[in-house]
Amino acid sequence: MSRSAPISLPPLAAERVGQPTITVLDDDAAVRELLQIRLERAGYKVSVAGNYKEFMEIMTNCDAVLCDIILSGNNGLHALKWTRQCYPNTPVIMMTGEPTYETAAEAIRLGAYDYLAKPINKDELLATLARAVEHGRLALEKERLQKENEAYRLELEQRVADRTQALRESQEFLANLTNTMADAVFSIKLPEYRIEYVNQAVSQIFGYEPEELLGQTLHVLYGDRAGFDIFVQTQMTMLKAGQRQVRLEQLLRHKSEKLIWTEIAAAFLDTDGQPSQIISVVRDISQRTLLLGVVAHELRGPLALLKGFSEVLLEDVENIDSESMAKYLSSINSTAARMFTMLNELLDVTSIELGQISLALEAVNLSQLLKTQVSDYTYIAHKKNIILSERLSSETLTCNCDAAKISQVVSNFIDNAIKYSEPGITIEVIGEQRGSKIWVGVRDEGPEIKPDEISYLFKNFGKTSSRPTGGEKSTGLGLAICKKIIEAHQGEIGVETNPYRGATFWFSLPLLPSPPLIPPPSR
Repeated sequence: MSRSAPISLPPLAAERVGQPTITVLDDDAAVRELLQIRLERAGYKVSVAGNYKEFMEIMTNCDAVLCDIILSGNNGLHALKWTRQCYPNTPVIMMTGEPTYETAAEAIRLGAYDYLAKPINKDELLATLARAVEHGRLALEKERLQKENEAYRLELEQRVADRTQALRESQEFLANLTNTMADAVFSIKLPEYRIEYVNQAVSQIFGYEPEELLGQTLHVLYGDRAGFDIFVQTQMTMLKAGQRQVRLEQLLRHKSEKLIWTEIAAAFLDTDGQPSQIISVVRDISQRTLLLGVVAHELRGPLALLKGFSEVLLEDVENIDSESMAKYLSSINSTAARMFTMLNELLDVTSIELGQISLALEAVNLSQLLKTQVSDYTYIAHKKNIILSERLSSETLTCNCDAAKISQVVSNFIDNAIKYSEPGITIEVIGEQRGSKIWVGVRDEGPEIKPDEISYLFKNFGKTSSRPTGGEKSTGLGLAICKKIIEAHQGEIGVETNPYRGATFWFSLPLLPSPPLIPPPSR
């Protein structure tokens, strides 16, 4: 008997699995031995079993199975069914000495790869096995690739999900960050100048909800085309000069059609080396403009007085008697003092709004602070025939605060009460504990504050229709400064009006708990 040449297999399958392995199940020992000899000579590694039980014990994930269909108890078909369940990628070739159409059909239905009739032709056997081994290895390779593809797909989906989540978190962080800003932030797409993002501040500055501006062109915020063209031309000029950031002041339009002075800071972002986006921060500076106007108005009068008195003195200084000289100098002094007061208050407001207010916090006895303020203002009140009294809690009122700045607030309350009260009335300074807070109020009997004017009291230059009773001057900044000082202390401030006459200006601060009593050491 000549030795058969080893079969050739697909390179990839051979590298992956190595020497092909065959398992033979036949109850005829002579057939088993003959098949083993033929297959080993052909280059196969062969395992043999004489019955179904032995076959299940030796079976591994081999390249192919040769199984006799006629075994005791019809176990040939059982072996086929079991193999297909446990090793779905292992081809099973059925063998029988009594081939019929029915047995072949049943074997194929149960998943047999092929069917050989005994006595088996050697060439047919080897050719069928070669096809079966290639089929099995290709099936395994296909399964491996499918698993790799599935693993890669899942990994890719996870990467996309992770990056999507990271992008979402980044966008949420940026949105939360910009939404804490008082300035309006815009993302503008070029070249259309289309608004792609705005923060919540636009509703406060321009009266629009963010959703109303998304997708609109920037022109919607300009009162006319000329203003928008100036913005575009400025951007182009800066780009040509190699500058990537622009800063300018422009009038923009509120939703109500009102024009607002704004300061615009813009920066370009590039895509493929070309400007594709503008990030713009817009600040409402209308209050700054108003401030300059009010300051100019308020200072013009006092400066005119100073100019007038100084001219009188210079023109006739040698002939002016001492009494007139004293009168003129007194007017100059009081006018200069009023100008200094106004400038100091303006500086206070500016510093506070820029976040430059600093508090020297310490435990302060507010009862003593209020008594000192009442004592300091008693003389001024007496000059207008006003009685200044105090009503303080019997408990010590101690809080953690800046004594100088709280004194400034109390001083402003008392000074206003004296300014707006008629002679012959009583002003009461009250200090008491209310729950976990210290409540301080200054109650006067001045003119009634109109309900629609209360909202202006604590704003910059907020004035009511009431006027000081002794011709005193007011800048309209004092209560605005008081509000910012109390808010910096995490306190509250307000006013209670009497429907007939008078008002109580008040503030409250957190009470500083008393230290626990420590018993004396035992002797």
